[in-house]
This record gives sequence, C-alpha cells and structure tokens, in this order.
Amino acid sequence: MWLLLALGPCALVALPLLDQPGYELAAALALIHGLFGLALAIAVGRVEREAPGRNFPLAAIATTVALWAALVPPLIAATATALISTRCNPFATTAFFPLLTLPSSLVAASAGVVVGSLTRRWWSSALGWLAVVLTSAVHTVWPIVFGPQVFAYAHLAGYLPGPIYDEELHVPAALGWFRLGSVALAVGLMALRAPRGRARNATLAAALSTFGLVEAAGTRLGFRMNDAALVEALGGTKDLGTLVVHYPKELPEQLVTRMVDDARFRFFQVQTFLGQPPRRPVTVWWYRSSDEKQRLVGAASTQFSKPWRSEVHVDGTSFPNGVLKHELVHAMAAGWGAWPFGVTATLGVLPQTGVIEGLAVAADNPVDDLRLHEWAAAMKRKALLPDVKALMGADGFFAASAARAYTAAGSFVRWLVETKGPGQVLALYRDGDFQRAFGEPLDTLVAGYLAFLDGVPLDEQAVNQAFGRFKGGSLFARPCAREVAKLLEEAGATQGEQAVAIYRRCQVLQPDEPHHTLSLARTLVRLRRFDEAARTLDELLPVAEPNAALWADVALERVALAMSPRGEHATPTAEDDARAKSLLEAVIARQVSPTMDRTARVRLAALEGPRAQREAVTRYFDGAGARLYWLRGAVDDGGWPVAYLLGRRLIDEAEPGEALRWLARTLDDPQTPPSVAKETARLSIEAAFAAHDCARLETLAASGRFGATFDARAADWVQRCAFVSSDNARGAK
Repeated sequence: MWLLLALGPCALVALPLLDQPGYELAAALALIHGLFGLALAIAVGRVEREAPGRNFPLAAIATTVALWAALVPPLIAATATALISTRCNPFATTAFFPLLTLPSSLVAASAGVVVGSLTRRWWSSALGWLAVVLTSAVHTVWPIVFGPQVFAYAHLAGYLPGPIYDEELHVPAALGWFRLGSVALAVGLMALRAPRGRARNATLAAALSTFGLVEAAGTRLGFRMNDAALVEALGGTKDLGTLVVHYPKELPEQLVTRMVDDARFRFFQVQTFLGQPPRRPVTVWWYRSSDEKQRLVGAASTQFSKPWRSEVHVDGTSFPNGVLKHELVHAMAAGWGAWPFGVTATLGVLPQTGVIEGLAVAADNPVDDLRLHEWAAAMKRKALLPDVKALMGADGFFAASAARAYTAAGSFVRWLVETKGPGQVLALYRDGDFQRAFGEPLDTLVAGYLAFLDGVPLDEQAVNQAFGRFKGGSLFARPCAREVAKLLEEAGATQGEQAVAIYRRCQVLQPDEPHHTLSLARTLVRLRRFDEAARTLDELLPVAEPNAALWADVALERVALAMSPRGEHATPTAEDDARAKSLLEAVIARQVSPTMDRTARVRLAALEGPRAQREAVTRYFDGAGARLYWLRGAVDDGGWPVAYLLGRRLIDEAEPGEALRWLARTLDDPQTPPSVAKETARLSIEAAFAAHDCARLETLAASGRFGATFDARAADWVQRCAFVSSDNARGAK
C-alpha cells in the first residue's frame, strides 16, 4: 500500500494545475493521505496490537514518517515537470504543500493506529475507517451547510478556499491556526493509546486543551464563521420582513438607503419573474470589500448565494450592484430546486450547474453593450460558444471559461423561457431532466437554440466585442495560472521597477497573452520611460491585430502617449499628432465597440480642436488631478467633448443636477457623434434617477433614438425609479 501511496499520485502531474507543487497538488495529496493513509495506519495499528512490547505512539510516529516519505516522489515529479515542461516557477505557491499535506498525514496516522489498536476483525476496522472519515467530513461540512462560510478546513483533507474561479490564492493565517489544532488532535490521539502514567496524562491534557481552545476560538481565528459573528463583524441590519440586509454599520445613511433600495428593487424583479414570492425571507450579507468577504466567509472575487439558507453574499458599494439580482435568483428559486440544497440536482446531491447558473443569468437578463442573446450569437460567429449540451451536464460547465459558460447557459435558458414558458423551466429546475420538463430531448432543444442564434442580427462591432470579451480560456487552460495571478496582484501593489520585472515575467509565463505587454507599457509610462513605452506599444500593435478589441486598446494607449507631454516642458510634435490621428481614425473605422468608438471620437475632436479643449481632454484621460477645474475652464470653446466629459465627471462627484445641464448640452449639439450621444443619454438617465427626477428619466428613456439594447436598459431604470418613488410616497403617507 505504501508503494501505491508513493508512486500512484505521481500520475497526477499529468493533470492541469497539478503539474507543480502548489495548492492543487497539495490538496489532492492531503485528501489521498487522509483516506488511504488512514487505511495504512489502521493496518499498522492492528499489527502493533499483536506485537510483544507494543508501543502505539511509536507506531503512529513511524507511520507518519512513512506517509511523509510517500509525499516525496509526487513532489519531485511535480517539481521536475514544472521545471522541464513549463515556464512556471514550481515554488510560486509551494507554501501550501507542507501546511496541507504534513498535518493531514499526521492525523491520518494517529487516528488510524488508534482504530487499528481497538479493532480485531477486518470489518470492524473498515467500520472504524468509515467512522473516522465521516466524523471528519461532518466536522468539515457542518459549518458550510449550516453557516455562512464557503471555505472548508478539514483535519484529514486539508483546506478549500472557496469557488475555483478565484485565481489569487494566499495562505491565510487561519490555516496556520487550524493546523495547530490538527497537530494537537494527532498528539492527543497518540496519547490515548500510550502507557498510563503522568507523562501520558500531561500530554493528553495539554493536547486536548490546545485542540479545544483552537476549536472554540474558530470564529475569532478565521476558520469558522456563524451568523452571530458575521452580524457583529458588519454591524448594521435592515429587517424588511421578506428581505433582511446586513451591511457595514459605519456607512452613511444615504448610502445605506441606496443599497437597501437596490436590494428591494431586485427582489421585486425576481419575484415578478418567478411568479410568486420565495417561501422564506431572504438575507443579503453586504461586505465592505472582497478582502473582507474572503476573510470572513471565503470567495474573494466571487459573489455567491446559499439557496438552502436563502442568503446572498456580495461586496462593494457600487450602484447598481451588478451581481445582486443574479444571486437573488439562486436564493429565491430554492423552492423549485431539489432537496436539500434548493438547486437543480440529480438525486438531490449532484448539482447541474449549467441549469442552476443558466436560470440565474436568464432571470437577471443583463444588458450592457449587447443583450444576452446577442453576446451568445456573437460568440457562435467567432467559434467561441461552448458546447451547450455539455454545459447542461454534470461537469461540462467548468470546462469552459466562466464568462463563456455563464453567458451561453443564461442565453439558452432564457430562450427556453421565451419559447416554452417559465413554468416548464421551473419544472426543469428540480433535477435538470429536459425530457420530463419539455417532452423533448436536450439534443433537439439545443439544435433549435443554435438555429435561433444564427438568426440573431449582429454587426461587425458586436462580433469584435465578443471576441475581446470571451477569448480567454478557463483557469485550467491557462499556463501557470496561479503564479501569474499572484504576480499580477504584486504588480498592482507596486508602481516602481519591480512592476516592470513582474510584467516581463508574466510575458514569459504566458507568451500568448498580450495584455501583459500592454500592462508593461502602461507601467513604463508611469515611470516616465516614454520612448521605451512607445516602442513596446508599436511592437504590440501588429501582434494584437487579430483581436480587434485588444488592438484598439493598444492603439488608444499609444494615442494617449502621443498626445500627452513627455517632459516638464515638452509638447507633442506634429509627428505625434499625425500618429495619434491615424490610429484614432483606424479605431473608428474598425467599429470595435461603442466604448472604443466614443473614446476615439472624443480624442480625435480634442486633437483637432482648440488648445484649451485639447488640454482639458488630455488631462481627463490621463487621470490628472483637478479634472473638473480643467474641464470647466474649457467649456466656453470646448464644444461637445468638454460638455460630455464634464457631465460624466459631475456624476462621479455626486452632482447629478449640474451634470444633467452639461449632458443636455451634449445631446443638443448636432456635432455629437452617435456613440457619444447614446452614452450621454444613458448617463442622463442615471443622473435623472440620482436627482429623483422620474419624469425627466421617462422622457429620456422614451426617445427611441438608440435601439433595442438601449431601450431595455432604460426600461430597467424607469421601473426602478417608479418602484422607489411609489415606495417613498407610501412612506410619506
């Protein structure tokens, strides 16, 4: 068995992310040793029981050493694989390896020897193995099922930080404290079977006391969380009956009201979509930041819900919250899901993620530059659409990148709602049985959906947007994903030469990812290494050519460099202006996206306009201080570009009334390009809402000038304004 434990896991290095001694390999080995190392230790304990002069603690120590030795071959194999066949640093996330594997082996050896010393028959040993595994599993899973956390700490199996889409992994202090508890537990188990005496009693008391203290302090140490501790950590609560919102207590009342109204409105929309209210109140936990959410419950970069607890976990104070409605769908649709977790599942425990997330995206029906079906159709045109049938299966959802999987699944389920009706889709939500819910096999439904996508009208700009948005692969397809995520976080925390070295390292690790080169160029600009930045961008432009969105990004960065002063007294030359104009005209001609188009048009107008306008626009895009000062100083002869940017900036400064004045001036100017006019109208609608002017908002939304996508987004704001206004009117009475 030892040979199997030592050599069998070497095959794991052939799998993505397990080809280096980082978190994934450590987690896999911890689980293997927790299960099969436990079985080996039980066999050792049974042999030791029959030996003369038996010494169970010594047998446990010897087994621990043997299990630790069994970690060496896969460790060497993974390190060698990383060094030989990848560019990855094999030691980038290796800190997880000892913390996950060594204590798990120690606990498995100690618990196994104890079980082996107490059982005489093979079946009783097997039952003992099962009892230890189940006890560990219950200890691990209980706080996840009955509490708010999504991270998992297991004495036998190690540590799970939360959703797998979070690429940035850190060794939390809580893991060190938990592993102290693991060591204390193992020592206590050894002492249980040691010869009686003072030393044994003292060791047992010390070990069990340490273990008990660590477990009791789990919420303070960070590896356990419960509702009471979470309420205390956030501090603020609004109980609205069917909706309870917990939020950071120090937030201003105005911001709290806005957040709560956002939650109430999205709750109302989801209830309308589902056709009836949820069966139990829904709780929203609203954190200060992603870092706080990671520390308290896990999942730094992922917002999540727990349908069986009717709760949602989100962070940040952006308005409107972009994911709140999506997560509320999970919590509110739990009544149609399978017991016990309230989601689509086979036999209640095998989740069908494509259906679960598909319903949430379908009900959310997000609208940004394109609508849901348009994004999916554009992906199909660029051969980026995932296999929809596979998405609806047990594990196909995670084989695609997150952005592609969510969008495709949501579009498909939305199509089902539109063509088959919401009742049948809610029937599907129980177990994902398409034949039962629709009377048709999944193959037939997918074929109809793909034919529908072929008929969705698209322009070249939409197709280019989809390629730029969805071209990235899944976490499992990107080389050195964990190391690069760690490096990018480090780069974001430094602005000096160290950032240059980090981005160059990322270029080596992921040579097919041009965004690292773009980030390098931006860093060189910050370091005032302008010539080097210009060369880097010029070299990147032809490389980025196949990706229209990336090319435009690079081109606009090169334009910014050409239009900005490069020294204290330097001014752009005629050659710089010609270079900027050529690139801006090319961006406009390629119709990459509305965002790129309007940025290019504002830049081009500034390039050709009066000096004050050019300086104000340049400073705005450069992120310089006192942007309002420069924009206001140029309004007399600045034309629509300055009026547009001034209105946009005033919204950021929470001055919606004044913003509406300049945005109206932009809309009334016949020289304003269509893409800028459309964005101006969108900003005007948001400013009208912030100014509590629903009448003006409705007028702006009813213009019909900007197409179906704009109208869909505007309708959401009209509905929101009516909802909040009617509620305020009821409150006034």
